[in-house]
Amino acid sequence: MKSYVPKKRTGAAALATMLLLSGAGLLQSCEKDELVGQPSWLGNSIYERLQEEGNYNYTLRLIDDLDQTSVLSQTGSKTLFVAEDKVYEDFFKSNTWGVRKYEDLTSAQKKLLFNSAMVNNAYLVELLSNVSGNPPSEGQCMRRETAASVFDSISRIYPAEMPNTEFWAKYKDKKEGIVLLRDNTTKPMIHFLPAYMKLNKITDSDLAVLTNGVSTSAQDAWVNGKKLVERDITCKNGYIQKVEGLPTASDNMAAIVHSHSNMSRFASLLDRFCAPYYDEAATKEYNRLYNNTDSVFTLKYFSSTSNTSQYGASTGGELNTDPDGNLVDAMLSFDPGWNQYMYTNTAGFDLHYDAGAMLAPTNAALDFWWNHDGKVLQDLYGAWENVPMQVLVKLLDINLISSFSETVPSKFNNILDNTTKVALGVKAEDVDSCFMGCNGVVYMLNRVYSPASYSSVSFPALVNEETMNVIYWAIKNLEFEPYLNSMDAYYSFIIPTNTSMLTYLDPCTYGTSNPILYEFYYDFDRKTVKAHRYYYDMVNHCKQEGARQLSDATDTQIANRLTDMLDNLIIVGNIEDGHTYYKTKGGSVVKVENAGREGVMKIYGGLQVEEGLSNVTVQTIYDQTTSGNGKSRTS
Repeated sequence: MKSYVPKKRTGAAALATMLLLSGAGLLQSCEKDELVGQPSWLGNSIYERLQEEGNYNYTLRLIDDLDQTSVLSQTGSKTLFVAEDKVYEDFFKSNTWGVRKYEDLTSAQKKLLFNSAMVNNAYLVELLSNVSGNPPSEGQCMRRETAASVFDSISRIYPAEMPNTEFWAKYKDKKEGIVLLRDNTTKPMIHFLPAYMKLNKITDSDLAVLTNGVSTSAQDAWVNGKKLVERDITCKNGYIQKVEGLPTASDNMAAIVHSHSNMSRFASLLDRFCAPYYDEAATKEYNRLYNNTDSVFTLKYFSSTSNTSQYGASTGGELNTDPDGNLVDAMLSFDPGWNQYMYTNTAGFDLHYDAGAMLAPTNAALDFWWNHDGKVLQDLYGAWENVPMQVLVKLLDINLISSFSETVPSKFNNILDNTTKVALGVKAEDVDSCFMGCNGVVYMLNRVYSPASYSSVSFPALVNEETMNVIYWAIKNLEFEPYLNSMDAYYSFIIPTNTSMLTYLDPCTYGTSNPILYEFYYDFDRKTVKAHRYYYDMVNHCKQEGARQLSDATDTQIANRLTDMLDNLIIVGNIEDGHTYYKTKGGSVVKVENAGREGVMKIYGGLQVEEGLSNVTVQTIYDQTTSGNGKSRTS
């Protein structure tokens, strides 16, 4: 990205930048400047300036070892983020890499330290907040790419580290593991700078939460979770920006929760939705660089917004199939492991403008929830690993926040339930710690928020996937979920089982010579609902004997009939309040007898009343009134 210099600016740093980029001869006011060909105030190169300072020896060793000496001595236009030697010495005393001295660093680790701290252009701190353009988008940039390569941090994953899911099973017997990219896009630098925070109304108190109390002023500048302590050191080939800690690249949100032991439970739940995908482009490049013959895989999460590309591209799209091409049972709202994640938008915003956020409960918070508000799941499934993906995804998705800038602590009321669009009620005091990632911010929480789906009258259809997955597919895909999850009304919901869905008589064909029967069923391969159709014998109340089977229902017919069915299975109000007849959401009428008594409660539809047909006997009543919005009944 090219830097932008406005026509009118004030201050010494601004003036220096204008003159640096517009030509050195404008300020040559003494004989020495004329002889050298550049103003004396401009200073030496980045490399020479670090040598002069005398306390950046580790940075200089990195530059030399990675053959970057000439780049930072003579050529190019760079911005380098650096730390003093003492920072490195403290790092060697304690770090997760197991490195105790500079000589222990591998070539890959050296590349990671250096390349992720260098931007391939010269930027003043205040210009880092601009997205290039004509005119530039001032104060709108929070992320930008660095000189890093995805191959700076490539590693192997061994069987003991692999998730215990079906998607990893085929690699569990490989003792040597597999070469794995945690993502096949580079990690961008994430920075919170004054101009960006002012534009996005990020307050002093917000920054205090984001920095775990270290900073209390939105005038501070932060890069990859490290505070800038000296800005805009001007050199003839760019700028040096001094940071308080080691300027390493930030992990993505998925990697962050995996790196903290007190978020390991949440990490294991996310693991249910990931798989290794063979990456042909990465394989070719990796083997070219390192003269190997390995296969390279990329870790990806099944999600509605995912990096669907191979190495060398970054394209967002839906990833709904496993590595073998089979449709998965459920997808996250976005991929928390995609380094360059950006939500889908029509404004043309890319990774520069925003990032995501994640609410990650601690192990203690999840354990407490499992034994209290989540006890219904515990009773149904016994253990976390037994909770089906389509049930679990409801809990995970309310913790994946698409936009960081719109949900900082002062805007926590913008964090909504995915279906009801009602605020979850997240508070700043719920945050235990905060971690800045390259694709968003992780808020480690000391509590769990339950999705409305777990309190809704549709919950029985969600959890009884073997017997009610046909009607639940309709609830989810025909946009009834937000309606049924609303906590502002009381619903009586009649839930037909899969068996009942085999005998749906199309009311649109009542009174015709050839009424039509639908047999709805769930297609497990395509993860959708299909339907056979037959002519129906209204005299004997069965499929016409020997009748030609009609063509299967089209997707449009299925959606139309299921929408009508759901409209007439929902009653707004309590059908146990003593009346006999109740009007449905769709405008039809149902008759109720023996209300509230399992095994003897009877419900009649209009055709059953008119034709004297057998009623529906309610076998199970699910009471969701305590923390939810009504009662559900199944036959």
